[in-house]
Amino acid sequence: MYWPFKTTVVFVDGNGREQRLSYAVSADNGIKAKSQLERRLLGQEVRGYRVESVVAATVGEAANLRLPAGCVQLLG
Repeated sequence: MYWPFKTTVVFVDGNGREQRLSYAVSADNGIKAKSQLERRLLGQEVRGYRVESVVAATVGEAANLRLPAGCVQLLG
């Protein structure tokens, strides 16, 4: 069963400042969520990042996100 995971990706921007982006990833578990996000970032030729955290969404967050299986969504 797929479940949404909230992930945080950290990278250094062109000005040398650390930036964080949050993504929602629909996967079977946290390890697969991280792998799926990394695969997507590599496919877009994004380099120099690290996945800082992967946390399962709460029931309320999952209801709001309504992610289909295998989805990666940038959170605002």
